[in-house]
Amino acid sequence: MGTVNSILTNAISAGSAQAGITQFTVTGLYANAWYYFAVVVTDEAGNAWVYVNNFGGGNASKTQPGAAYMFDSLSSVSGDLGSRSNVNTICSNRKASLSGINYTWKASCNAYAFVSMPDGTWISGYLVPSIPSTYMILGSQGTMIASNPTQLLSGTIQNTIRSAIPEYTSGSGYWTFATATGGYASADSCSSATSNSSSVSGRIGLPDSLNSYWMDFSINGEGAASGATCDTGRTILCICF
Repeated sequence: MGTVNSILTNAISAGSAQAGITQFTVTGLYANAWYYFAVVVTDEAGNAWVYVNNFGGGNASKTQPGAAYMFDSLSSVSGDLGSRSNVNTICSNRKASLSGINYTWKASCNAYAFVSMPDGTWISGYLVPSIPSTYMILGSQGTMIASNPTQLLSGTIQNTIRSAIPEYTSGSGYWTFATATGGYASADSCSSATSNSSSVSGRIGLPDSLNSYWMDFSINGEGAASGATCDTGRTILCICF
């Protein structure tokens, strides 16, 4: 952890100096992450001592529930997403660009694209069943999206994507190619993720919706095209667990 001076200079302060303190509560911590806590004690003469401890990582299950984190790809792509490998790579690259200091959870998970792809790797059958059933689904800054994987596919989420993922700035929605329960919207998939044509459409999610439109903007019904044209650049959501 370093010397007293280095800790006072480089550490993130959880509060101001207090006399006679016996307990202190720290909030806003991420699941699945290591935290090192240093308590600096000083006397009236200016002498200082530091006490350290750490929590999280391998001990995370003992201190707080696990979580999967959602973030967005940042870059926009047209509807010809290609393969599962391609979209997962987009998310892996985005994860790699995130600050390890501000997004401490990134060190403890693998990133996948939150898209139902035509090869059978759907959100409902490929992604969500792989997430531990006790995991919360959180946004990039720790805001609750769903209390568990089941709620994620229930048609209602707790906070909008725009509020849970502050980095999300797109106004045109994000590609999902998904039905309301995480299946595959084959009739609205940019011709099986191969087309970037304005005459073909793909299913998107809306960032300001709490209902099923957050993942499945099926404005014309599940079996019909939504009108979200495949030539428009849109982001994709990513999930890390």
